[in-house]
Amino acid sequence: MALPAELPLSEMRRVVHGYCCNLVDRYGLAAQWVIHTPRFHDRDDGRRVERLYRQGGIDQNSYLAILSDPERTNRNFHAHILISNRQMDHDTGTFAEKIRCLDNIKTGPEEIRNMRDEWEFRTNAALKRNGSKARVDLRSYGEMAAAGDAPKGLVAQPHIGPTASHGTALYYPVRAKTRKKIQNDNDGIWTTWEQRRSLERERARLQASERIAAEREEERKAEAAAEKRKIVDAATKQEAQAAVNDAVHISSPLGSFADVIAMAQSGEKMEMPPGEDMEIDLETYEPPSSTTPFHNAIKVKRRTRVRVRSRSG
Repeated sequence: MALPAELPLSEMRRVVHGYCCNLVDRYGLAAQWVIHTPRFHDRDDGRRVERLYRQGGIDQNSYLAILSDPERTNRNFHAHILISNRQMDHDTGTFAEKIRCLDNIKTGPEEIRNMRDEWEFRTNAALKRNGSKARVDLRSYGEMAAAGDAPKGLVAQPHIGPTASHGTALYYPVRAKTRKKIQNDNDGIWTTWEQRRSLERERARLQASERIAAEREEERKAEAAAEKRKIVDAATKQEAQAAVNDAVHISSPLGSFADVIAMAQSGEKMEMPPGEDMEIDLETYEPPSSTTPFHNAIKVKRRTRVRVRSRSG
Protein backbone atom coordinates (compact mmCIF):
# COMPACT_ATOMS: atom_id res chain seq x y z
CA MET A 1 0.00 0.00 0.00
CA ALA A 2 1.48 3.37 -1.05
CA LEU A 3 1.88 5.95 1.72
CA PRO A 4 1.90 9.70 0.97
CA ALA A 5 5.32 11.26 1.55
CA GLU A 6 3.47 14.31 2.96
CA LEU A 7 2.72 12.35 6.14
CA PRO A 8 5.17 12.09 9.06
CA LEU A 9 6.26 8.60 10.07
CA SER A 10 4.00 8.60 13.12
CA GLU A 11 0.96 9.23 10.91
CA MET A 12 2.04 6.54 8.46
CA ARG A 13 2.15 4.07 11.34
CA ARG A 14 -1.22 5.28 12.59
CA VAL A 15 -2.85 4.81 9.18
CA VAL A 16 -1.44 1.31 8.59
CA HIS A 17 -2.10 0.08 12.12
CA GLY A 18 -5.67 1.42 12.11
CA TYR A 19 -6.30 -0.13 8.71
CA CYS A 20 -5.10 -3.54 9.91
CA CYS A 21 -7.28 -3.28 13.02
CA ASN A 22 -10.24 -2.64 10.74
CA LEU A 23 -9.45 -5.80 8.75
CA VAL A 24 -9.18 -7.82 11.96
CA ASP A 25 -12.52 -6.50 13.24
CA ARG A 26 -14.28 -6.99 9.90
CA TYR A 27 -13.10 -10.48 8.97
CA GLY A 28 -11.70 -11.93 12.21
CA LEU A 29 -8.35 -12.62 10.56
CA ALA A 30 -4.75 -12.10 11.66
CA ALA A 31 -2.74 -9.22 10.19
CA GLN A 32 0.92 -8.22 10.22
CA TRP A 33 2.35 -5.05 8.71
CA VAL A 34 5.67 -3.34 8.02
CA ILE A 35 6.58 0.03 6.46
CA HIS A 36 9.35 0.14 3.84
CA THR A 37 11.50 3.17 3.06
CA PRO A 38 11.90 4.69 -0.42
CA ARG A 39 14.58 3.64 -2.85
CA PHE A 40 17.64 5.89 -3.27
CA HIS A 41 18.49 7.02 -6.78
CA ASP A 42 22.15 6.32 -5.99
CA ARG A 43 22.66 2.98 -4.27
CA ASP A 44 25.96 4.05 -2.74
CA ASP A 45 24.29 7.15 -1.31
CA GLY A 46 21.60 4.94 0.21
CA ARG A 47 24.13 2.65 1.81
CA ARG A 48 26.00 5.58 3.33
CA VAL A 49 22.81 7.10 4.78
CA GLU A 50 21.65 3.75 6.18
CA ARG A 51 25.05 3.13 7.78
CA LEU A 52 25.14 6.60 9.37
CA TYR A 53 21.62 6.19 10.72
CA ARG A 54 22.31 2.77 12.23
CA GLN A 55 25.54 4.00 13.81
CA GLY A 56 23.84 7.07 15.29
CA GLY A 57 25.56 9.54 12.97
CA ILE A 58 22.20 11.16 12.08
CA ASP A 59 18.99 11.36 14.09
CA GLN A 60 15.61 10.06 12.97
CA ASN A 61 14.28 13.44 11.84
CA SER A 62 17.29 14.03 9.60
CA TYR A 63 17.02 10.48 8.27
CA LEU A 64 13.33 10.96 7.39
CA ALA A 65 14.10 14.33 5.76
CA ILE A 66 16.64 12.61 3.50
CA LEU A 67 14.16 9.85 2.62
CA SER A 68 11.59 12.51 1.63
CA ASP A 69 14.04 14.41 -0.61
CA PRO A 70 12.99 13.85 -4.26
CA GLU A 71 16.55 14.61 -5.36
CA ARG A 72 17.84 11.58 -3.44
CA THR A 73 14.95 9.06 -3.31
CA ASN A 74 11.80 8.13 -5.20
CA ARG A 75 9.76 9.00 -2.06
CA ASN A 76 7.99 5.65 -2.39
CA PHE A 77 7.01 5.04 1.24
CA HIS A 78 4.82 1.96 1.31
CA ALA A 79 3.47 -0.71 3.63
CA HIS A 80 3.34 -4.49 3.21
CA ILE A 81 0.39 -6.13 4.93
CA LEU A 82 0.17 -9.90 5.43
CA ILE A 83 -3.25 -11.30 6.32
CA SER A 84 -4.48 -14.83 6.98
CA ASN A 85 -7.19 -16.43 4.84
CA ARG A 86 -8.71 -18.04 7.94
CA GLN A 87 -10.30 -16.58 11.00
CA MET A 88 -8.18 -16.59 14.12
CA ASP A 89 -9.19 -17.21 17.72
CA HIS A 90 -7.47 -14.33 19.47
CA ASP A 91 -7.67 -16.08 22.82
CA THR A 92 -5.96 -19.31 21.78
CA GLY A 93 -4.06 -18.08 18.71
CA THR A 94 -5.41 -20.96 16.59
CA PHE A 95 -6.94 -20.64 13.14
CA ALA A 96 -10.51 -21.68 12.41
CA GLU A 97 -12.78 -21.48 9.36
CA LYS A 98 -11.65 -20.10 6.03
CA ILE A 99 -12.92 -16.61 5.18
CA ARG A 100 -15.00 -17.55 2.15
CA CYS A 101 -16.19 -14.05 1.25
CA LEU A 102 -12.65 -13.03 0.30
CA ASP A 103 -12.12 -15.69 -2.39
CA ASN A 104 -15.71 -16.03 -3.60
CA ILE A 105 -16.09 -15.11 -7.27
CA LYS A 106 -18.99 -12.76 -6.49
CA THR A 107 -18.20 -11.31 -3.07
CA GLY A 108 -14.40 -11.26 -3.45
CA PRO A 109 -14.25 -8.21 -5.78
CA GLU A 110 -16.77 -6.38 -3.59
CA GLU A 111 -14.63 -6.96 -0.51
CA ILE A 112 -11.53 -5.76 -2.33
CA ARG A 113 -13.42 -2.61 -3.28
CA ASN A 114 -14.40 -2.12 0.36
CA MET A 115 -10.75 -2.53 1.39
CA ARG A 116 -9.65 0.08 -1.15
CA ASP A 117 -12.34 2.53 -0.04
CA GLU A 118 -11.29 2.08 3.60
CA TRP A 119 -7.65 2.77 2.72
CA GLU A 120 -8.58 5.89 0.74
CA PHE A 121 -10.74 7.20 3.60
CA ARG A 122 -8.08 6.67 6.27
CA THR A 123 -5.25 8.12 4.17
CA ASN A 124 -7.20 11.25 3.24
CA ALA A 125 -8.29 11.73 6.84
CA ALA A 126 -4.63 11.65 7.90
CA LEU A 127 -3.64 14.15 5.18
CA LYS A 128 -6.40 16.51 6.25
CA ARG A 129 -5.50 16.08 9.92
CA ASN A 130 -1.92 17.12 9.14
CA GLY A 131 -2.89 20.17 7.11
CA SER A 132 -1.93 18.78 3.69
CA LYS A 133 -4.00 19.65 0.62
CA ALA A 134 -2.94 16.43 -1.12
CA ARG A 135 -5.60 13.73 -1.46
CA VAL A 136 -5.66 10.10 -2.56
CA ASP A 137 -8.11 9.01 -5.26
CA LEU A 138 -8.15 5.29 -6.05
CA ARG A 139 -10.42 5.64 -9.07
CA SER A 140 -9.08 5.12 -12.56
CA TYR A 141 -8.62 8.10 -14.87
CA GLY A 142 -11.63 6.90 -16.85
CA GLU A 143 -13.85 6.80 -13.75
CA MET A 144 -12.66 10.25 -12.67
CA ALA A 145 -13.31 11.73 -16.14
CA ALA A 146 -16.79 10.17 -16.30
CA ALA A 147 -17.62 11.81 -12.95
CA GLY A 148 -16.32 15.20 -14.14
CA ASP A 149 -13.41 15.20 -11.69
CA ALA A 150 -10.64 14.89 -14.27
CA PRO A 151 -10.03 15.64 -17.96
CA LYS A 152 -10.34 13.02 -20.65
CA GLY A 153 -7.21 11.67 -22.29
CA LEU A 154 -5.07 11.02 -19.20
CA VAL A 155 -2.80 8.01 -19.52
CA ALA A 156 -1.87 5.74 -16.62
CA GLN A 157 1.84 5.69 -15.83
CA PRO A 158 3.57 2.32 -16.28
CA HIS A 159 4.63 0.55 -13.12
CA ILE A 160 8.40 0.27 -13.11
CA GLY A 161 8.57 -2.30 -10.32
CA PRO A 162 11.47 -3.53 -8.20
CA THR A 163 13.06 -5.63 -10.94
CA ALA A 164 13.61 -2.67 -13.27
CA SER A 165 14.34 -0.28 -10.41
CA HIS A 166 17.13 -2.45 -8.98
CA GLY A 167 18.11 -4.15 -12.20
CA THR A 168 20.61 -3.27 -14.87
CA ALA A 169 20.76 0.01 -16.75
CA LEU A 170 19.10 -1.71 -19.70
CA TYR A 171 15.57 -1.54 -18.25
CA TYR A 172 15.25 1.37 -15.86
CA PRO A 173 16.30 4.32 -18.10
CA VAL A 174 13.92 3.27 -20.87
CA ARG A 175 10.93 2.81 -18.58
CA ALA A 176 11.77 5.93 -16.59
CA LYS A 177 11.94 7.99 -19.79
CA THR A 178 8.56 6.65 -20.95
CA ARG A 179 7.04 7.35 -17.57
CA LYS A 180 8.44 10.91 -17.51
CA LYS A 181 6.94 11.65 -20.93
CA ILE A 182 3.52 10.41 -19.80
CA GLN A 183 3.77 12.55 -16.65
CA ASN A 184 4.57 15.66 -18.71
CA ASP A 185 1.73 14.96 -21.15
CA ASN A 186 -0.72 14.42 -18.28
CA ASP A 187 0.43 17.66 -16.61
CA GLY A 188 -0.29 19.55 -19.83
CA ILE A 189 -3.78 18.03 -20.08
CA TRP A 190 -4.50 18.87 -16.43
CA THR A 191 -3.32 22.48 -16.86
CA THR A 192 -5.45 23.05 -19.97
CA TRP A 193 -8.50 21.48 -18.31
CA GLU A 194 -8.15 23.57 -15.15
CA GLN A 195 -7.74 26.78 -17.16
CA ARG A 196 -10.84 26.00 -19.20
CA ARG A 197 -12.82 25.22 -16.04
CA SER A 198 -11.66 28.50 -14.50
CA LEU A 199 -12.85 30.45 -17.55
CA GLU A 200 -16.19 28.61 -17.53
CA ARG A 201 -16.69 29.38 -13.83
CA GLU A 202 -15.89 33.06 -14.40
CA ARG A 203 -18.30 33.22 -17.35
CA ALA A 204 -21.04 31.59 -15.27
CA ARG A 205 -20.36 34.02 -12.41
CA LEU A 206 -20.67 37.05 -14.71
CA GLN A 207 -23.87 35.72 -16.24
CA ALA A 208 -25.33 35.12 -12.79
CA SER A 209 -24.32 38.63 -11.68
CA GLU A 210 -25.97 40.19 -14.73
CA ARG A 211 -29.13 38.17 -14.15
CA ILE A 212 -29.29 39.13 -10.46
CA ALA A 213 -28.66 42.81 -11.29
CA ALA A 214 -31.46 42.79 -13.87
CA GLU A 215 -33.86 41.11 -11.45
CA ARG A 216 -33.08 43.63 -8.71
CA GLU A 217 -33.53 46.54 -11.11
CA GLU A 218 -36.95 45.22 -12.10
CA GLU A 219 -37.86 44.87 -8.42
CA ARG A 220 -36.68 48.44 -7.77
CA LYS A 221 -38.78 49.80 -10.61
CA ALA A 222 -41.83 47.89 -9.42
CA GLU A 223 -41.39 49.20 -5.86
CA ALA A 224 -40.94 52.77 -7.16
CA ALA A 225 -44.14 52.47 -9.23
CA ALA A 226 -46.02 51.13 -6.19
CA GLU A 227 -44.79 54.07 -4.05
CA LYS A 228 -45.90 56.54 -6.72
CA ARG A 229 -49.36 54.93 -6.95
CA LYS A 230 -49.68 55.14 -3.18
CA ILE A 231 -49.06 58.91 -3.32
CA VAL A 232 -51.46 59.40 -6.23
CA ASP A 233 -54.22 57.29 -4.62
CA ALA A 234 -53.97 58.97 -1.20
CA ALA A 235 -57.44 60.03 -0.02
CA THR A 236 -56.23 62.78 2.34
CA LYS A 237 -53.35 65.18 2.63
CA GLN A 238 -52.06 63.31 5.69
CA GLU A 239 -52.03 59.99 3.81
CA ALA A 240 -50.15 61.59 0.94
CA GLN A 241 -47.56 63.04 3.32
CA ALA A 242 -47.13 59.66 5.01
CA ALA A 243 -46.69 57.99 1.60
CA VAL A 244 -43.98 60.51 0.66
CA ASN A 245 -42.19 59.94 4.00
CA ASP A 246 -42.27 56.15 3.51
CA ALA A 247 -41.02 56.28 -0.08
CA VAL A 248 -37.54 54.84 -0.60
CA HIS A 249 -37.18 54.79 -4.37
CA ILE A 250 -38.63 58.23 -5.14
CA SER A 251 -36.56 61.41 -5.14
CA SER A 252 -38.06 64.17 -2.98
CA PRO A 253 -37.43 67.63 -4.50
CA LEU A 254 -36.89 70.76 -2.45
CA GLY A 255 -40.44 71.93 -2.00
CA SER A 256 -43.64 71.21 -0.18
CA PHE A 257 -45.46 67.91 0.04
CA ALA A 258 -47.99 69.47 -2.28
CA ASP A 259 -45.26 69.82 -4.92
CA VAL A 260 -44.30 66.16 -4.50
CA ILE A 261 -47.91 65.03 -4.74
CA ALA A 262 -48.50 67.22 -7.77
CA MET A 263 -45.41 65.79 -9.46
CA ALA A 264 -46.61 62.24 -8.81
CA GLN A 265 -50.07 63.05 -10.18
CA SER A 266 -48.60 64.70 -13.27
CA GLY A 267 -46.80 61.54 -14.29
CA GLU A 268 -43.39 63.22 -14.26
CA LYS A 269 -40.49 60.85 -13.56
CA MET A 270 -39.58 60.85 -9.86
CA GLU A 271 -37.42 57.73 -9.68
CA MET A 272 -33.86 57.90 -8.41
CA PRO A 273 -31.54 57.20 -11.35
CA PRO A 274 -29.59 53.96 -10.69
CA GLY A 275 -26.15 54.58 -9.27
CA GLU A 276 -26.75 58.23 -8.36
CA ASP A 277 -27.25 57.81 -4.62
CA MET A 278 -24.84 60.12 -2.84
CA GLU A 279 -22.62 58.45 -0.26
CA ILE A 280 -21.53 60.52 2.74
CA ASP A 281 -19.00 60.24 5.52
CA LEU A 282 -20.89 60.14 8.81
CA GLU A 283 -17.82 61.35 10.70
CA THR A 284 -17.61 64.63 8.77
CA TYR A 285 -21.25 65.17 7.78
CA GLU A 286 -23.06 68.03 9.55
CA PRO A 287 -26.83 68.15 9.06
CA PRO A 288 -28.49 71.56 8.53
CA SER A 289 -29.89 73.45 11.50
CA SER A 290 -33.41 72.48 12.55
CA THR A 291 -34.43 76.09 11.90
CA THR A 292 -33.96 75.76 8.17
CA PRO A 293 -37.18 75.29 6.16
CA PHE A 294 -36.13 71.97 4.78
CA HIS A 295 -34.39 69.16 6.61
CA ASN A 296 -32.00 66.65 5.09
CA ALA A 297 -32.94 63.25 6.54
CA ILE A 298 -30.32 60.50 6.44
CA LYS A 299 -31.63 57.07 5.60
CA VAL A 300 -29.24 54.12 5.96
CA LYS A 301 -30.08 51.02 3.96
CA ARG A 302 -26.90 49.06 3.27
CA ARG A 303 -25.47 52.26 1.81
CA THR A 304 -25.75 55.65 3.51
CA ARG A 305 -27.94 58.04 1.53
CA VAL A 306 -28.85 61.67 1.88
CA ARG A 307 -32.62 62.16 1.59
CA VAL A 308 -34.15 65.58 1.08
CA ARG A 309 -37.67 65.89 2.51
CA SER A 310 -39.90 68.78 3.25
CA ARG A 311 -41.37 69.41 6.69
CA SER A 312 -43.74 72.14 5.54
CA GLY A 313 -47.20 71.60 4.17
